[in-house]
Formats: sequence, structure tokens, C-alpha cells
Amino acid sequence: MSIDLLLQSIAHKVPVREASLDGQTLSGLSLTDGVVLSSSFRNSHFTRAHLTGMTFQACDFSGASFADACFERCIFAGCRAGGSDWRRTRFTQSTLMSSDIRHSDFTETRFSQTTAMRCTLAYTLLCGATLSQSALMDCELAGLVLDNARLTNVAITQADLRSAQLTGLRCDTILFSECDLSERDLSGLTLARANLSGANLNGTNLSGADLSGSVLAGASLAGADLSRATAPNTVFVRANLRAARLRNADLTQCIFEEARLDGCDLSGAQLGTSVFTRASAKSAVFARADMSYALMHHAKVDGGDFSGSRFLRTDFHCASTKGSLFATGRGGTLQTVPERAVAELYDASRVIPLNGAS
Repeated sequence: MSIDLLLQSIAHKVPVREASLDGQTLSGLSLTDGVVLSSSFRNSHFTRAHLTGMTFQACDFSGASFADACFERCIFAGCRAGGSDWRRTRFTQSTLMSSDIRHSDFTETRFSQTTAMRCTLAYTLLCGATLSQSALMDCELAGLVLDNARLTNVAITQADLRSAQLTGLRCDTILFSECDLSERDLSGLTLARANLSGANLNGTNLSGADLSGSVLAGASLAGADLSRATAPNTVFVRANLRAARLRNADLTQCIFEEARLDGCDLSGAQLGTSVFTRASAKSAVFARADMSYALMHHAKVDGGDFSGSRFLRTDFHCASTKGSLFATGRGGTLQTVPERAVAELYDASRVIPLNGAS
């Protein structure tokens, strides 16, 4: 098929099938509302092309160049595009489904309201790329390079990111759902307002990272390093922080309800108005921490070290502090209120009605 016949078919809304345009030059072309099926464009050039409303299904773009092209409302389904060039491309309201785009270059590409679903993006370059209101869902991301990329309102789900390169990555309001980031060096990254619920962050280096307003509910951070992290208003509900290091971290107004912090090092941390209700923090170190107005209701802090900590109406109501050290602590604490403790044990379902009344 010639390029002219391709253009005529698209202009007349006739689906293009099994076309072979390998190595052809389509640079600067404008294609609108066409359907291309089972066609080959290997090593072809689409540089500076403008594609709107195009659908490509089971097509082969291996080695093709799309540099500086623009895609609006386009769909790539079941396509192959290994080793292709997408530098400085713009994607708007587009979809890539079940496509193999490994070893491709998306440097400085802009994605807006675009979704990649079940795609293979292994060893793909997204250096300096910008993703906004977009998603990478259940994709193969081994060796993905996101150095200096900026992600805003982005979702990345069910991804193994242990081998991804993330140097200089900046995120704001991002969802890392059920992702594996264990043993990674994420020190100093901006992950503000990130949702890392259920993520695997065991042994991850998050020292100096910005986690302000993030959600790590149910996440596993065993042995992780959050030293000097900036994480005010962060949610650690039911998170596993066993043996984690949070030295000198800003954890103001954080929620650690039912979290596991056994053996955790929180020395020098800012814990003002943080909540540790029903948390387990046995043998944890709170030395020199600021615990002003912190709530330790029903927490288990047996064997904890609170030496040199600052207390200001820190509430240890019904907390277990057996063997804990409070030497040289400053300020005052609130202890268990017996009447309140009894009231908390009240269970209306176990009350026997007087005189057998129902």
C-alpha cells in the first residue's frame, strides 16, 4: 500500500488492513479518525505528525520514530513498538493497551489523561517526562528509567519497581498501589501526597524524602530508613515499621494507629499531636523526641526509651509502659483515667436486662 492510498482510506473512513509501509516517511502528516489493523510500519518516520482519534490494532511500529509528534484521543491496542523513538511526543486522552514498547525512548514526552494498561515498558526511557492525570496499570516496568520525571495525579498499580531508576523523580498526588519498591534508594525524592497503601517498602532508603500528607496505610516498611524525612500529616495506619529508622524525622500530626513499631528508632523525631492508638512499639526508641500532645492510648511501649523526650500533655491513657525509661524527660504527661478505662470496656450486648425486661 502506498502512503497516498493510506491517506485516502483514512479520509473516507475506510479501515486499513494489512498494509506494509516499512521504512516509509510520514513525517508531518495529519491523520484523523482512522482505523488501521494488522499493518506494519517498521522503521517508519512519523516525526512531527499530528494524529487525532486514530486507532491502531495489532500493528508493528518496531524501530519507528515519533519524535515531536502529537497524539490526541488515539488508541494503540496489541501493537509492537520495541526500540521506537517517542522523544518530546505529546499524548492527550490516549490509551495504550496490551502493547510491547520495550527499550523505547520517551525522553521529555508529555502524557496528559493517558493510560497504559498491561503494556510492556521494560527498559524504556522516561527521563524528564511529564505525566499528569495518567496511569500505568499492571504494566511490566523492569528497568524503567524515570530520572528527573515529574508525576502529578498519576496512578501506578501492581508494578515491580525494584529495578526502576528514579533519580530526581518528583511526585505530587500519586498512587503506588500494591507496588514493590523494597530495598530501593529513594532518598531525597519528592513523594508529597503519595498513596503508598499496601506497598512493599521493606529496607527502602527514604531518608530525607518528602512524604508530606502521604498515605502508607497497611504498607510494609520493615527495616526502612526514614531518617530526616519530611512527613507531616502522613497516615501510617496498620503499617509495619518494625526496626525502621525515623531519626530526626518530621512526623507532626501523623497517624500510627494500630501500626507495628517494635524496635523502631524515633529518636529526635517531631511527633507533636501524633496518634499511636493501639500501636505496638515495644523496645522502640523515642529519646529526645518532641511528643507534645501525642496520643498513646492503649499503645504497647514496653521497654521503650523516652529519655530526654519533651512531653506536653502527652496522653498515655491505658498504655503499657512496663520497663520503659523516662529519665530526664521534660514536661508533663497524662496517665490512665480509671473511669474512662471502665467505660471503654462497656459492651451493651453483654448487659443482662433488669427483671428480665427485653
